[in-house]
This record gives sequence, structure tokens and C-alpha cells, in this order.
Amino acid sequence: METTGQQADAIGPASAQVAPPRPGAEAGRALRAATLATLVLLALGAAAGWAIRPNWADPIYLQILAQMFALRQDVPVAAGMAVLLVGCGLLRSRRGLMPAMPSLTARGALIANGVLVLGAWLLRTRLLFDLDFSRDEQMATFDAAIFASGRLFWPLPADLRAFYQAFNDLFLFPVPDHSAWVSNYLPVNALIRALAGQILPPALVSPLLTGLAGILLWRISRRLWPDDGKTQLVVLACFAGSSQVVLTATTTFAMSTHLALNLLWLACFLRGTRLGHAGAIATGFLATGIHQIAFHPLFVLPFLELLARRRQWSTLACYLVGYAAIGLFWAEWPHWLMSQILPHPVPGSTAAAAEVGLFNRIAGMIGPLSRDAILVMGCNVLRFVTWQHLLLVPLALVGVRKCVGSDDVARALAQGVVLLLLVLLILIPPQGHGWGYRYLHGLIGSCCLLAGYGWRWLAARDGAPVRAMQVATLASVLVLIPVHLWMARGMLAPTAEAKAAIARTGADIAVVETGLIPFGSNLVINRPDLSNRPLLLESGMVTPANLAALCRGRSVTFVDANRFDDVVQYYGARPLTAVGPHQLLLRQAAADAGCRQIAFVR
Repeated sequence: METTGQQADAIGPASAQVAPPRPGAEAGRALRAATLATLVLLALGAAAGWAIRPNWADPIYLQILAQMFALRQDVPVAAGMAVLLVGCGLLRSRRGLMPAMPSLTARGALIANGVLVLGAWLLRTRLLFDLDFSRDEQMATFDAAIFASGRLFWPLPADLRAFYQAFNDLFLFPVPDHSAWVSNYLPVNALIRALAGQILPPALVSPLLTGLAGILLWRISRRLWPDDGKTQLVVLACFAGSSQVVLTATTTFAMSTHLALNLLWLACFLRGTRLGHAGAIATGFLATGIHQIAFHPLFVLPFLELLARRRQWSTLACYLVGYAAIGLFWAEWPHWLMSQILPHPVPGSTAAAAEVGLFNRIAGMIGPLSRDAILVMGCNVLRFVTWQHLLLVPLALVGVRKCVGSDDVARALAQGVVLLLLVLLILIPPQGHGWGYRYLHGLIGSCCLLAGYGWRWLAARDGAPVRAMQVATLASVLVLIPVHLWMARGMLAPTAEAKAAIARTGADIAVVETGLIPFGSNLVINRPDLSNRPLLLESGMVTPANLAALCRGRSVTFVDANRFDDVVQYYGARPLTAVGPHQLLLRQAAADAGCRQIAFVR
């Protein structure tokens, strides 16, 4: 139907009033929504920390530790991050600012990761006391010393087996007759440290693994976006600007190994060739045996679903067969190890091996979903967000929202993060000690790549926050990492000083009153060959008669819990005013046996 001239005149002016979309408007909305979501995560995590009910009756204090980390460390940082995020939003770049963003070169990637390696090594050795603080870290070094000697386990002398528990048997492989010891963790993390330690300082191993992870992350970003050096730079900046990445690299936790091998697996997988897939399966064998069997397969599972969606059935079959064999191998590992320690089984050896096997461990972890588990996981998420590069989570959320539906790799990366969080919520919500949320450490590479997806999507719509990225990177490197370093040093210092004080006594034996000190068993770590002096004993696991027999002809010092007010108060417990009754009995037994006692002074 034709329109009259009058009608046409009426339509024309009305159409002219509709302004064209402003450049970057869609990107701006997406970034604001992601920033708001990040602020909501911070607020919910802070609320979860406040809502946890302290329970000092819990013998391992893990819920209390989650609350302490949240309220003392993460909530103050979250408040600062909120201010910075709002500021970065106000500084969001406009059209024409994109050329100010440099591209990442191969030389730049190598230099950045070299600085990361050197910095983490210097932080551990110069500022963080070169200390294995938690039991998990201690077990990695313990096993590495055993493997470096060419053994799978270390035989325990018959006359010292009565002190097996007193030497601290937490996380040790449950050999029924105490004839040998090694940790109950899978061996690959410690084996890597043992091999590398033959030619490198042990303190350099985790930094090098982290540097390897950074190089692999850059290589993966080049494969995904070969013509986009700016996105590659964003990915590496999110990685190197993470306090969790930097400070976990100063520890012997297995998580730096998980991070490196997951990224090596992904680099092999994305090659898409037979050799690449073979490399991924070989890497998967090592990654599954790092220390706990579940972490790596949860990272891999979404990529197997990717193969199914692409109908690459033969490749998928190879992975399924390969991982079935890998799972069976590592599930059988505890039984095989027990057969090497005890060629002729003793009563209880089969049940003991099964106790630390895959299926029994998982069954022991599964419990009803509780209010406390949800609150602790909220604290974990808060801790993860606050220990990352300031813009990692907002950019990753943009990547998840805008790219998961259209990109198979982005989808698999996001699914891996969600899947791991859900499984951990059910199996083991508290993480214990750790810089950041260490159980998610192996997937930080995935989060950085998702941030790369988000950046690229924003850049394609003329809305990449260039200036905000510059400010956020400077704030992450010059503010957040130093603040977290200060927090880490403050936590480690009392234990480091206490261990140094024990060593200064020069005693042959030190009896540590661990039961009254939060996480006091971390003070008791002996070398596998028991060559350290003093030998460290947990007082609650020693009988007066056994101590009298051991210390006769030797010197002994008694390390009383009331000398550790700085450690006790750090965890919010009440200071101790007196020596415990069992420690007094041990003192008397040593005196009656004529053992030479050396005063412990702090």
C-alpha cells in the first residue's frame, strides 16, 4: 500500500529521533554487570565469614581457620577491592584508547615469567623463612627426601617404632607394624621435587613449576588467539598479578604442580593431533598421581564432553580407555606400596591400604550438605577472588556469560571450574591453610583464559577497559601482592621463630606440648632417617616410661605450650598460663631417669 506524502513526512522525523547505538555501549553494560556480580560475590563471602559459628571443640579447627582467614585477611582486602573496582569502572576506556594497549611478545612472556620465578624464590628464601609451614607442605619435602635416596619408603628402626605416633603420624601411610614410613599422598609431586632437587635448590622447584605454567598459559593463549597479542597480554597479566599464584609458588604445596600439569595437558589437547592427544594422556597419568586422585580428572571431564559434542568418537574412546587405565593404576597404588613395605602381609595390612585408597577416601569424605559447608565454601570463594588480579573475576565473568554458549573451549574451561567447586562443596569444603583458595589453584589457568575470552569479546565491541586494566595491574602488583605477602609473613613468623628456638637448644630430644597449641603438630616434623637434632616428639603421644627409656644418656628439652602465646593468640584462642599435667609427668619421668634437661627459651 502506498503512503501519502503527509504520512511519509510523519514517519521521517520520528525515525530520525532514534540515535544509533553508542560505540562500546553493549560492552559497557556487560562489564558493569560483571563488576556488580563480583561485588556481590565479595559481599556474600564476607557475610558467610561472619555467619560461621566458631567451634573450638573441633580438633582440627578448619572451620575456625576459614572464618579467621575471611574476617582477618579477606574482608579488609575485599573492601579495598570494591573501592578499586568502582574506580576502575569510572576509568573505563573509550573509543580510540585501544592502541595504548601493547601486545605481548615472546620476549616479554619469557621476561615476565622469569621475574615471577626469581621473585617467588627470593620471597621464600629471604622473607618467608624458607619454611614448610603446614603438614601438606612438610609431607612433600618428607617424601622427596625418601625418593631422592632411591627408596619408596624409609624403614623405621625397631627401637623407635613405639614413637611412631609421637613423631607425628598425621598423613602418614598406615603401615600396621610401623616398620616404615612415607606419606599417604600419591607420589608425583614429591617425585618431581626429588628429581629436580638433585640439580636445583629445593626452594626453586615450585617457582619453576609456576614459571612453566605461565609459559604454557601464554602458548595456549597464542593458539587460541594467534593474531591478538593484547588478549595474550591480559591473560598473562591476570596470571602474574595473582597473589595466590605468586605466594603459592613459595610453598611446597602440590598445587603449583597441578597448575603446571593441567596447562601442559591443555596445550597438548588443543594441538588436536595424535601426538598431542598422546601427550595429553601421558600428562594425565602424572597429573592424576600428583597427590590426590580427584583434582585432575575433574579438570579433564568437560573436555571429554567437548569431544562427544564434536562427535570425535575415536579420540574420545582413546581418552576413556587411557583414563580408565590411569585411574586403575593409581587406585591400586596404595595396595602395591603396602606389598613392597610388607612382602609378607601382617594382620590389618590389606584393610590399611584400602583405608587410603581412592574409594574409601571418597566414601569417607562424602557427607550431608550442611549450613557450615555452604558457609565455608562462601569463604573459599571470597578468598579466591581477593587473592587474584583485580580484574580477573570481572573479565572471566564476561567470558563465561558471552562466550561459553558459542565457544567449545570456553565452555569446557568454565564447566571445569564449576564442577570442581560443586565436588569440593560435597567432599571437602574446608581447605585448611593456604594462600588464596588452593584447591582451585590448578584451574587458575582456566580462569585467566576465560578472562582472555571476556577481554576479546569486549575489545570486539570497542569496550575493552584498557585504562582500567593498567590501573588494576599496577594495584595488583604494587598493592595486593605486598599486602598478602605481609599477611603471609605475619602468619609464618611465630612458627619460624619457635622452630629456630627449638633448634638452638642443641638438645637430642624435644618434647613439644602440641595438644594445647592450634595446629601445634605442625611444629613436629622429623626427617625420614631421623637424623635431625633435636628429635621432635608430640608430648601427648609419649608415655613417661617410653620417654625415660629414650632420653637416658641423651639431653632433652621440654617445649611447653605456654611459651607459644603469639601462636595461640594469632588463632584467637585463649593464652595459656600453665604447663599441662601430662607434660609435668614427662618432665618428672625424665628427671627420674637421669636425663639431662635443657631449658627451652623463647
